[in-house]
Amino acid sequence: MNIPFYIICTLIIFTPLARGSVHPWATTIIQIFILIAAIFLIIENRQAKQITIPKTPMTKPIIAILILCAVSFTFSNHKPVAFEGLLMLLTYIAAYFITQSCIKTRKQKRILVYTIITTAVLLSVIGILKRFGLTPFPFWIYPDIGNPSPDSISGAYVNRNHLAGFLERAIPLLIILFITRQRNLETKLGLVFLTLFLLTTQAFTLSRGGWISTITAILFLAVVLLAQKNFVDKKIILTIGACIVIISLFILASLPVVERITALTQQDPTDNITGRMRCWKGVVLQIKDNLFLGTGPNTFTVAYPAYQIPGPAVLRRYAHNDYLHFISETGILFIPILIFTLFCFFRTGFQNLKSQSRQKKGIALGAMAAVFAILIHSFSDFNLNIPANAFAFTVIAALVPPNNKTQTNENHQNV
Repeated sequence: MNIPFYIICTLIIFTPLARGSVHPWATTIIQIFILIAAIFLIIENRQAKQITIPKTPMTKPIIAILILCAVSFTFSNHKPVAFEGLLMLLTYIAAYFITQSCIKTRKQKRILVYTIITTAVLLSVIGILKRFGLTPFPFWIYPDIGNPSPDSISGAYVNRNHLAGFLERAIPLLIILFITRQRNLETKLGLVFLTLFLLTTQAFTLSRGGWISTITAILFLAVVLLAQKNFVDKKIILTIGACIVIISLFILASLPVVERITALTQQDPTDNITGRMRCWKGVVLQIKDNLFLGTGPNTFTVAYPAYQIPGPAVLRRYAHNDYLHFISETGILFIPILIFTLFCFFRTGFQNLKSQSRQKKGIALGAMAAVFAILIHSFSDFNLNIPANAFAFTVIAALVPPNNKTQTNENHQNV
């Protein structure tokens, strides 16, 4: 039955709907289900006499990340909190290897992509309903937090930027469906409608980071497609260009969106460039005092207050920059390990583009564009500190398989 595969698909849908899984009860559920998936995977592989943990080009960088976080945890002054972070890291690592192990057919890979896109559509519908006061489930109303931008769309998340973080990775995967297989006219029109719907929703999240990341992801797709031979015809490039033009018209036609573009230093004190730059100055001081070992994984919330620069009475729980955030927690060695990790991932992704399978090439390209999008957004936000978005990041990264001979020769026909 491949139970681990269905658990991964279920968690993709569940984690964003559980308020982004930011609460301890939600992360506990993720850990329990990943443990169950791992147990079933071990049982299934033993019965089939297969290796449980697949060999991938990402194994070495993952081990390096794990060692770095383990050492940082060992010397942390906040061990209980750091242990929670280390446990969550192990959960994501397990999810990555489980995803790569349990995707055994081309159909399963398509189902996983469809699940991510369907979740994005569902979150968009929830966001639109909330925007007009028609919340289908009171659980997604946050009266204690409020909404500093009432015109924005946040879906089941508390923060609109995190809905934008999910959408910016689903949109490239949706666009790439145009080239993964032959489709009839009705299906193509349906894909065009869904693409426009998600792009429109992205526009009305009012997330500047989300807009920039989505545009750069689409441009990444376009550049790679144009550089490839015998991959796709010019009509696909024109379709992508048309999508960009249409969504730009939606943005320009919306007064709240125009105001959002011109209000970089306004809005609430927790979401403007001035406040973020003040936060980053404090994080830099924190990094200088904990240069090599950091303060421990997941310890930013308890370690940062001692370094917060005087200003508005807002206690930062995140650095609003995932790179500074993780460096402050694990030390300066995080930078070369991150570079090594991204090198391994994108090298494997571009190797997949040499495959004879249109689906394998397409999904690998879509996954690379999705990862590229979140890397851009991470300069100004903390999507990778939100369990739902970190889990989606892990699963999408796992969609790029090792380019070994077995998989390269596996079913070359375009289906």
